[in-house]
Amino acid sequence: MTELPLASLPHKSPRPASSLRSLALKFYRMTVLVLVVCLIRDYYVRVRVQGEFPIELHEVKSIMPAAEALRVDHSERMGLFILDQNQQTIGYAVRTSPISDEIIGYCGPSDTLLVFEQATGKIAGLSIRSSGDTTSHVKDVRKNQYYMNLWKQYSWDDLVILDLKQGDIEGVSGATMTSMGIAHAIAFRIQHSHKKISDMQPFELQPADGLLIFFCFAACLITFTRLKQYHWLRYLFKLSALIYLGFLSGDLLAESLFAGWARYTIPWRQSFGLVVLAACATLIPWTTRRNIYCQSLCPHGTAQELLGKFVPAKRKWKIRVDVKRALRWIPGILICLILIIIFLDLPIDLAELEAFDAYLLTSAGVLSICIAITGLLASLFVPQAYCHYGCPTGAILEFIRSHGRADHFGKADFVAALLLIMAILFNQYAEILKQFIFQ
Repeated sequence: MTELPLASLPHKSPRPASSLRSLALKFYRMTVLVLVVCLIRDYYVRVRVQGEFPIELHEVKSIMPAAEALRVDHSERMGLFILDQNQQTIGYAVRTSPISDEIIGYCGPSDTLLVFEQATGKIAGLSIRSSGDTTSHVKDVRKNQYYMNLWKQYSWDDLVILDLKQGDIEGVSGATMTSMGIAHAIAFRIQHSHKKISDMQPFELQPADGLLIFFCFAACLITFTRLKQYHWLRYLFKLSALIYLGFLSGDLLAESLFAGWARYTIPWRQSFGLVVLAACATLIPWTTRRNIYCQSLCPHGTAQELLGKFVPAKRKWKIRVDVKRALRWIPGILICLILIIIFLDLPIDLAELEAFDAYLLTSAGVLSICIAITGLLASLFVPQAYCHYGCPTGAILEFIRSHGRADHFGKADFVAALLLIMAILFNQYAEILKQFIFQ
């Protein structure tokens, strides 16, 4: 019997382990980034909704006994979803404070808890959590069952159109100003959220948005097509991006921008072009291994590249390997500092920690200008010095950039895990830390 050579035997080659490792790292890095952003967002929404004296579960259970958990609503209603033991939504809770704190009854505001039933949409009950009003008046209102039960006929939509001037709610005898102050606070609280929702600007594409989208599209063409062979075209495009994005529009990606979006919301209705620019800057390097923003669009990167051509290669500085390793920690340290500033709400302008604000000549801060000038001078002797050793935004974009099958778990991935753990801890304990620091 003749044996077939091993090479001629049919076989199905397994997927290379390096490819699977690369895919896993890609999703790990993007997951870390998304989770950190979500933790920042969750923290700031929770602070806006709950304030200094958050609604406790036992308060809600006194009105709705089936309540087992509370979940923050990220919408402009700024309340809490009430969940049962099966994690099903059975109601909704809001408090009048701090939004209605300017409404005074007799001598102070009252913080009132409203609990809505999911099934009927109507108020299941309310309670006065605290009050700056006269104690005896507040006590009279709490004891007046007619007044407290009167609210149970109203739903959220009913309160939106509630007209207290027409006498829809009657005050408590002997505590009229206190009870009507509570009524006005309730109506104002619900109508405030309704107004914020209804006042949302409709989506409208502006000429500036079209220009930003054009720059993104052109950068992709120059990066992924044969146009990259035309060096004069590539430099002309970079120079155009430097002038327009840097000095004219100021539409630059920076940690201050991303922090603002994480804290509040992504303004896709008002700044669609900038959102597209940010999406291209993050998703394209993650999927294609090409960092189009840093390489083709960033004004400060282009300025460094152009300045670097004035000094011949033989006069460039050769940095020792150990010094390079030390310098590469600077962006990571800055990212850590930025997280601390965000969660602890420190009075430090994040724009001052990067060079990009310096291009807005009329509003640039001194520190930002110093960082920009230092980076530009360093680029004369060290190619793209600021990009490699000082830019936290560039470090994040480089972190999520795919490196193909040669990719492996490195120091940046370990540091990212530590930053994620730090964000988780800040999300839970930032308020305690702030009280400890600022007391």
